[in-house]
Amino acid sequence: MSVKTDKKLSAAIDAAQNGKTEEARKKFEELLEEAGSEVQVAYNAGIFFSGQGEHLLASECLNTAAENKGSDPDFLVRAALEDYHIGGGEVFDTDFMAFDPHYLVSAKEKLQKALESNPDNPEWKNLLEKVEATTALNRMAFKFANGELDYCRRAVSRKKEMTVLDERVMGFLNLLDSGEYKYVQGKFGVTLRSDLPKESGPGFLDRIRNYMLGK
Repeated sequence: MSVKTDKKLSAAIDAAQNGKTEEARKKFEELLEEAGSEVQVAYNAGIFFSGQGEHLLASECLNTAAENKGSDPDFLVRAALEDYHIGGGEVFDTDFMAFDPHYLVSAKEKLQKALESNPDNPEWKNLLEKVEATTALNRMAFKFANGELDYCRRAVSRKKEMTVLDERVMGFLNLLDSGEYKYVQGKFGVTLRSDLPKESGPGFLDRIRNYMLGK
């Protein structure tokens, strides 16, 4: 890392530690553009953005740091922790909602790799157990990504307690039922159809939204 980048990174960290959030954000964003592949830049940016509740960007940064650090177990575990939260682990004090079950798979792989170097680390083993338990609780989300939509429809009608990812599946199914969205195999989500005739008035979802708002 160049002396210039090192100075910029120190200034960004100092700004973050002194509560100058916007200044720190600007500095980290500049650093990511200029030297985003540098391990310390990516790692510290990841820590900063995680603290701001921007976990998707944090995951990207932390995973970059882990990859460029040469599979250092500590970097792998920190990236795994971020991915676990995005996958539904809810380990940080944030209002971020679980995004995608595939992040649980990513977290598990990183933790298993980290444990190869230190198989008796109790904290890492405990985190792996939590990842596996969360994965088991979110079976329906994985089924959705695999295209088992009939299974998901039956499961939604039977479930009494739903995880955040379960609720996302239910929302995706409702969007598919609207006819304005289509399913994409392997993706945890739905895509707006491009083959629909353009309407002069609001679409199905807009009409529901307007009705709820009394418009």
